[in-house]
Amino acid sequence: MEFIGYGLLCTLLFVGVVFMLLYELFSPSKDGGKESPLDVLRKKYASVEMSTEAYEERKEVLERDLKI
Repeated sequence: MEFIGYGLLCTLLFVGVVFMLLYELFSPSKDGGKESPLDVLRKKYASVEMSTEAYEERKEVLERDLKI
């Protein structure tokens, strides 16, 4: 009888792991919907929170660091 219990436990564990892997692979948003730093910079520039010069400087730095 102990073999049946361990077999069932292993089967449930295997099915659980497969389900978790499939969920992670096919979940719609892996990053939680976070914006990229470049998107944040664009929004700040669009809302006139910074000058054109500051925007261009920060954009160059981000593009260099993110290797876009």
